[in-house]
Amino acid sequence: MTYSSISELPQHLKKYSEKVQRQWMHVHNSTYEKLLNEVDADKRAFKAANSILKKRFNSMEKNSYDDQFSNLIDRWLKNI
Repeated sequence: MTYSSISELPQHLKKYSEKVQRQWMHVHNSTYEKLLNEVDADKRAFKAANSILKKRFNSMEKNSYDDQFSNLIDRWLKNI
């Protein structure tokens, strides 16, 4: 099944921004359409779309740690 608007998306996506929801919907729909003739097309499309969330937020956490480390180093250097 494909989604035509973000209002149709599963409940677990409602906590994310509209941009993230649209990205999820795009990945799901495009994967589903590629696998349309396969038995588990919807399940695989759902997994592919959810993997985008994982990748997106893992990279955000890494950037957050990098920013915190940079700020810590900057404060330390100012005290020298």
